Amino acid sequence: MAVTLKRSNLQTDVYTYTWTRDDGDSPFAGLEDRRQVDKDEGYEVLYFLEKLLNKHGKTSVADLHAAENALQTKELSQITDRTTLLSRVERILSWS
Repeated sequence: MAVTLKRSNLQTDVYTYTWTRDDGDSPFAGLEDRRQVDKDEGYEVLYFLEKLLNKHGKTSVADLHAAENALQTKELSQITDRTTLLSRVERILSWS
């Protein structure tokens, strides 16, 4: 069963997200924007986490929050490339 995430599934009491595109997205609209994850934009985080959970067949809230915590680690704070983030989050979670 595929997971479909909503805004209320994220830890908004722990992390602050915006729900619209920010000014930094404008120059990257299109293909380049799809290669990056802006970790303060809630809709991008939801999309990233939904794809990750579905790839690994994870459905629990605990798995979601573990993945969200991994994505938001200081270690990954400067990484925005979607492919790199995916492999690094998988490694942190031992899901690879």
